[in-house]
Amino acid sequence: MKKLGIILIGLIIISCQDIENCGTDDNRDFMILEFRDIESQATRKVGFMVTAEDSPYRFALSSDSTFVALPLNPEDTVSTFLFDSDSSHFEVEMRYDPEFSIFDPACNPSITFLNLDTVRYTFDSLSIPGTVTNRQISTNVEVYF
Repeated sequence: MKKLGIILIGLIIISCQDIENCGTDDNRDFMILEFRDIESQATRKVGFMVTAEDSPYRFALSSDSTFVALPLNPEDTVSTFLFDSDSSHFEVEMRYDPEFSIFDPACNPSITFLNLDTVRYTFDSLSIPGTVTNRQISTNVEVYF
């Protein structure tokens, strides 16, 4: 009987803890694209108008931006982004596998994108150091121009 009492007390303590795990989810629903100079390989400051093709997503990057977080469409496996300035136009089309998971029953569903790869791009060169969108990877795509 004493063991049953200890087990019940333990279950009550565990069930009464109000632990909010939603903030500890490492998944991201966007990829990080970093701009690099093709000659020096150093990060490059840019200013672009960025548009997600077939989407209302559009915003301006200030002229001292070195990276951008780009949202990926979880209802598709391909997203295309257009980068326009007064003197240039670039495109990047990415392929990926969206994965939905329930991190915690009290939290909203979590989305991560796996197997990031390029379909096409018009920058001089492109590298993918991180094929998964999570907080442990600081850059998913590096574009060189």
